[in-house]
Amino acid sequence: MSDDGKAGRILYIYDRLQKGLSLNKEELVDRFQVTAKTIQRDIDEVRNYYADHYTGKEVVYNRRNKVFEVESDSDHTISAVDVFVLVKILLDSRAFNNEELNKLYSTLCATISKSEEQAFHELVRNEKFHYQPIRHGKPILDTIWDLGQCIKKQVVIEISYTRMDGTTAKRVVHPLAIVFSEFYFYLIAKIEDREHETPTFYRVDRMEALTMLGRRYRYTRFEDGELKKRVQFMYGGPLITVRLMCKMAALEAVMDRLPTANLVENTDEWTTIEAEVFGTKGCSMWLLGQGDQVKVLGPEELKQRMRDLVAKVFEDSGLITI
Repeated sequence: MSDDGKAGRILYIYDRLQKGLSLNKEELVDRFQVTAKTIQRDIDEVRNYYADHYTGKEVVYNRRNKVFEVESDSDHTISAVDVFVLVKILLDSRAFNNEELNKLYSTLCATISKSEEQAFHELVRNEKFHYQPIRHGKPILDTIWDLGQCIKKQVVIEISYTRMDGTTAKRVVHPLAIVFSEFYFYLIAKIEDREHETPTFYRVDRMEALTMLGRRYRYTRFEDGELKKRVQFMYGGPLITVRLMCKMAALEAVMDRLPTANLVENTDEWTTIEAEVFGTKGCSMWLLGQGDQVKVLGPEELKQRMRDLVAKVFEDSGLITI
């Protein structure tokens, strides 16, 4: 192979080492048709770059195998198994249109070694072929990134947002966090000048425009992670403490769904827990879906919403209450 120039050689060496592959000096000499001293200087430059930019990683010479490779004081190299799990999550999310899905898929696959590529693609080929994105079909990656930067810098933004009824509204909000739930990414935000109201939720794919207004906000009631623990149902409302009893068969699912849940009392058949959530709407719908595995003890506003919801379902469906 002809000499690609110094930049081409160094980029090739760096790329292969980044992917966890080993490099043989003689093979590099033959590939680029340069001297062994030239290749050694190239490797030394990459080694110096690693020393300056990567903590806990260095380019070393493996005397037993006569190759150069990256040695790490901890295992940070992504494996084909890691990529397989990430791709499975990506495909099952159905959150991205085909173009963005293919972009993410290709980026992840680029980290797999050549020897593992065929086996990896055979594992996911059928599922990827039948991938069905959700219906909105909009690109959302850039918007998610822009929102993330606004959250990090605590920048006040104006969003143009399409409601479920098709009408458009504009809101000036303080962006607090981005969460993913059941196919959709949501922005959690506080509407400006409504300081005593709890966070509201906006589906990212329904945002038509986003404008940074050049000023910052302060919001310290919850840390980002603590806020996310209380927004499992993507509906707004005041912060409430839910108290319920659940059978042992449902306990794990309930505890996983409610990250703030604490065990209060435990018997052979029922376990009583308490958890903080925002609002009663989403929580009531989810709890009704648990059937007779759960008994709601409070608060009363949650119990009343569940009664009203059941009555409405019976009425709309023409069912007869007993």
